[in-house]
Amino acid sequence: MSIQRFDYLIVGGGAAGAVLAARLSERSSFNVALLEAGPDTPPGEEPADILDAYPIVAYFNRSYHWQDLGVYLDTPKNADTPPRRYEQAKVMGGGTSINGQFAFRGLPSDFASWEERGAKGWGWDEVLPYYRKLETDLDFGKSPLHGDSGPMPLRRIPRAKWSPFGEAAAQALEAQGVPDIGDHNGDPVDGFFPMTTNNNVDGERVSTARAYLTKEVRARKNLTIMPLTEVTSLRFDGQRAIGVKARRNGQEILLDAGEVIVCAGALQSPTLLHKAGIGNASQLRASGVEVLADRPGVGLNLQDHPMVAFAGYLPKRSRLPKSQRRHIQMGYRYSSDIANTPGGDMFMLASNRAAWHPIGRQLASILVCVNRPFSTGEITLERRNGELKSNINFRQLSDERDLKRLEDGMHRLWRLVNHPSMKGVVERVFPATFSDRVRKLGAVTNQNWLITFMGSMVMDLGDFPRKMMIENVIAPNQDAAQMMQSNNALRDWIIDNACGSWHASGTCRIGDPDDKYAVVDSSCRVIGVEGLRVVDASIMPSVISGNTMLTTVMAGEKIADAIKAAA
Repeated sequence: MSIQRFDYLIVGGGAAGAVLAARLSERSSFNVALLEAGPDTPPGEEPADILDAYPIVAYFNRSYHWQDLGVYLDTPKNADTPPRRYEQAKVMGGGTSINGQFAFRGLPSDFASWEERGAKGWGWDEVLPYYRKLETDLDFGKSPLHGDSGPMPLRRIPRAKWSPFGEAAAQALEAQGVPDIGDHNGDPVDGFFPMTTNNNVDGERVSTARAYLTKEVRARKNLTIMPLTEVTSLRFDGQRAIGVKARRNGQEILLDAGEVIVCAGALQSPTLLHKAGIGNASQLRASGVEVLADRPGVGLNLQDHPMVAFAGYLPKRSRLPKSQRRHIQMGYRYSSDIANTPGGDMFMLASNRAAWHPIGRQLASILVCVNRPFSTGEITLERRNGELKSNINFRQLSDERDLKRLEDGMHRLWRLVNHPSMKGVVERVFPATFSDRVRKLGAVTNQNWLITFMGSMVMDLGDFPRKMMIENVIAPNQDAAQMMQSNNALRDWIIDNACGSWHASGTCRIGDPDDKYAVVDSSCRVIGVEGLRVVDASIMPSVISGNTMLTTVMAGEKIADAIKAAA
């Protein structure tokens, strides 16, 4: 079998992988390969649901997901508790091709915390140039805080064009003295703002696949892009990574590399390291894996942004116009002031549409999430039925501060939806959950459209049938007012119904090489071996105060420059 060899072999074509492939191949002396387990989305051939500014259709398209990926959000109550399905992208562009398209930077305080935990060179002054490098900000242009020539366009919907529900939420916040800060990526203070999205002037999604893997980039002779190629293991010669084993078109292939860069995401990257023998030595031995490097931090420090929400019925005059695809237009950053928590630690957003289907058009939601969580989970390797499998547990409310902040956040949401500005804009408010039933209805099928169309007809008949529909079908046994009057009921509901934000991070964190729980150094080289880096959301010492996409792109830009500077 002939083995292809590359200088740099990048595993995963997502938020960081596509960036690294484009930037490293700028240097003609580098021979670069990009391997993506999912399908490609070449320029001009992107599926309509991926381009759509309304992201929920692509998000629920299972053909873009890793199948049968299950996680626990907390410690299972019994041994028979099944894991929950977890939507993780398996398509060129990774999560940037199916996510909510929110382009949020971390706060300066996030990166100060990173440096305190050993991520030298990752302070705000060091990361800001790469946030600027990646973007073309269509609203703020070139400035000390923004860029105007990067691959990824960023834009906002101005307040004058917000839908009634978002505007009513803004008015309620203003009545409480909350300012409109305008540019949340440039001004780290608390306040509400228009949401920044990675959309172009035509309102289309611009993933990293579209922004970085352009026709011109793909034409480079020193860049090989291999979609539908799933890496099954890393290959080593002693302590040095020398390539990968992968599956392509039903065949096993071997690829050699001067350096392997794993960009598979915070759930897949630690699994690849575990299977290669990099991780907690005692756990690896217990699973029958030969230890290559004892790095007990691999798989630890798993974080996400836990969230809860209310939803409510929108009268016809309050609904998102069919011509307007962007359904979330405003957000709100605030400080909880709970003891031992940082500023800007919480986030709210108002959504003008709950789903793609007819009932979804009738419902608004307003959610609150913990922007800076303290709970951490872990990913461990175990042998089940003779196969090595990952056990993923977020333990998302294991730190009491996170639970308290969601309780406080629900009270803030309740005051907001009952503010006079909301009168006539939203009705019949109820606690919203992301249940398996909601997930199944989220799949785009003719049957789901018909079911929800019939339900939507009932909802519009009048208040009584609407009440019956909500109380008996949409949110059975969920009395919002009653729940909000009982601290115990509220806490129990949050524990049972809080979900994550699909921002898995932290499982291969940056740190000082002398820190036994650090996995990569400040250049993202895996500590204890050679020729191997990890660059994705897993390197974050703590999850940033915002959606992780833009920071992962920034990391790709930063490490690409570091590699080229050291070559």
